[in-house]
Parts: sequence; structure tokens; C-alpha cells
Amino acid sequence: MPRLLALIASVAFMAVATTMFLTGCSTGSIHTAPMPSSTVKLTPNPPHIYIAPFDITTGKWLVGRDGVQLVNFKKDFQTNFAHVLQDRLMKLAPTEPRWTDDLPDHGWLVAGDFTTVFQGSRALRTLVGGGAGETTMQTTVYVYDLSISKTQYLLSFRTGVPDSKQDTGAGSGGAPAGLSALGEPVSTLSGLGSGLKLDTTRTCREIAAQLAPYL
Repeated sequence: MPRLLALIASVAFMAVATTMFLTGCSTGSIHTAPMPSSTVKLTPNPPHIYIAPFDITTGKWLVGRDGVQLVNFKKDFQTNFAHVLQDRLMKLAPTEPRWTDDLPDHGWLVAGDFTTVFQGSRALRTLVGGGAGETTMQTTVYVYDLSISKTQYLLSFRTGVPDSKQDTGAGSGGAPAGLSALGEPVSTLSGLGSGLKLDTTRTCREIAAQLAPYL
């Protein structure tokens, strides 16, 4: 019984810590500059992958809200995205959120920006179809190898865009133009799906697909 109680207390503590982390930090993108040497590569098989909340203070947001409602929408969106991304990256390595001012000396850190979040119109998608009312979600992702640098990223790429030439950073890779990292057709007009929930899932899957070859 004492062991069971200790386990329950530990799980509860981790849940509270994760919630505090996600709700208490609204930015999270810590990139300053890419690693200057193109020969530096991510260390394979990281013991952990850490996630910093993606930056919601920049980018283009068209979600039918403003003022306090927009602020709350962004925070909720950021929190949900981090949860989905954590679940996806757990398939590659143990993954957890992490404060950017309390980083360990080993593992990878995944940070980024939301560059475009358009909610579109569900009514148009349902009644008209053919691409009308589609959503758009695009991000810029920065990956750090904490054993090399906590301020200079080794890998950078964009999701939800068809042009792989926009990928930058040491060792970055891209999909052929017009395809996502999963080989799915993408469009700069329609993004990756017909709803932001679907876009979130596909974006997180695309991030995982970009990272998988470096493991």
C-alpha cells in the first residue's frame, strides 16, 4: 500500500508540473542563431527529447477572435499542441516538457514558432468543399543538441509548406517540393488538413518524421 500511494503521488506531481509548465510559459522559442559549422550533427539516440512550448507571440493568427479571447485561444492551442507533440515524439525516445531556463546537459530540445494559424470555416468546408474554408497551420521548428549548445540550434525546418528549400540549419533535411515529410500533398493555401485538430496531428507527425532519420 505505501508503494501504491507513493506511485500515485508521483504521477499526480508529474501531471501538476506539466500543467504548470505549459500554462505558465507562453513563449518558449529560444533560438538565437544556427550552429555555425555545418559539420556538427545531432547526437543519435538521445536519452530524452525535451519540448519547449512553441512561441505564440509572433506569426499570423486568423481564428475569429481578438482581445482576451484570442490570448486564451493561443494559450489553449499551445498547450494542446505540446501534448500531441509529446505523444508523437514518445514513439522515438522518452519525451517531456522542460523549462528553457533549466535545461539538462544531454538530450534534444525541440522548440519552435507558430508562423501561420488560420481556422478557416467549417461551414464552407462542409457545404461547399473543394478546398473552400480550409485551415492553414505552419510552424518553424528548431532542434538543439543540449550536449553541444543550449542556445544554437543544429536543425531547423518548416512544417506545412511545400518548398523544402526553406529548410535551414546544420544537417537539416526536406521532402520533395509539394510533399510533406510523410509524402502527403500539401498546399500553401490549404495547409495540411481540413481542421486545426487534424492540422495539429499532422504537424506533430511531420515533426517526428523529420527527426526520425537522425536517431
